[in-house]
Amino acid sequence: MAALNQERFTLATDNTIEELRNGAKNINTSKSMSFWLSVWKTWCEVKSVALEIEKHEPAELNRLLEKFYAEVKNKNGQDYKPDSLSVMIAALDRHFKDKQYPLSIVKDREFHSSKQVLEGKAKLLRQAGHGKRPNKARNLKKEEVLWKESKFRSTTPETLVNTMWWLLTQHFGLRGRQEHHDMKVDDFQLCKDNNGVEFVQFTEGQTKTRQGGLHTKHCDFQPRMFAVGGERCPVALFKPFVSCQPQNLKTTGPFYLSIKTNKAR
Repeated sequence: MAALNQERFTLATDNTIEELRNGAKNINTSKSMSFWLSVWKTWCEVKSVALEIEKHEPAELNRLLEKFYAEVKNKNGQDYKPDSLSVMIAALDRHFKDKQYPLSIVKDREFHSSKQVLEGKAKLLRQAGHGKRPNKARNLKKEEVLWKESKFRSTTPETLVNTMWWLLTQHFGLRGRQEHHDMKVDDFQLCKDNNGVEFVQFTEGQTKTRQGGLHTKHCDFQPRMFAVGGERCPVALFKPFVSCQPQNLKTTGPFYLSIKTNKAR
């Protein structure tokens, strides 16, 4: 009888151990996929978009994801935290893999612009103090103080210049003072994607650190800064900055100009 019980125990282990291992490994992944797919479907129903996310062609899907990433909020109408957005794109990408979609919305260049929207949104949320990264906590607190003390705003020429400098540094990866100094108004274009989402597109010009020539490495894409809504929306702040330019410098010429102060007589 003891030998029989041992045999049954061994058979049960051999038949179930792999299943149990896979179940423990994938249960959280499955829950995450189900949750974020439900978020996607809810958004699609509001926008009258086909629910089956994997049925969309890459170009169309990329445009839809741009708008989805810019607009996605929780049931209370609040933004998800940046870490949650990272989980979201990973979960959706896993769904595509399971459905044998030919491309990755995380890795493939066909989805670069939509991923850039998500990264831009995450940056803005972290700047607003919604991130959870202790090693950046001090910088985030300083940035939040600048917003709360109206150092970043469009209320005065000085605050608008400071705000634009910060936004362009964050969204377009400008490395230093010289790159800002060399920028031209015509380096930027205000555009809309096929879903009506506004964005500012930056065409990288020649600078002190990028002189051009035969061996220049040009970007495979043109960086974009998308509208995300709210008082800290980069596009909403870009518009008044450009509108303040003199009429003869609205379409060409230096991007940054000195501030003219009218002295009281």
